Amino acid sequence: MDQNSAGYMYLKNKFPRKSDYKIKDGIFVGPQIRELIQDVKFEDPPSEIEKAVWKSFKNGTTNFLGKS
Repeated sequence: MDQNSAGYMYLKNKFPRKSDYKIKDGIFVGPQIRELIQDVKFEDPPSEIEKAVWKSFKNGTTNFLGKS
């Protein structure tokens, strides 16, 4: 993840105690993933490709982690 992107900065502000390394590499635990899935602001990525990736990720993790 690009450290200058709006998405990176949003995650940095949302999880201020999480290291830059973990945010950059997308290392999150179950409760953090659930929090992002429920976050309305994180729901609408700017590009069509990001929207497709987010939708696929959300469907996969919801099935894996269960509905919260």
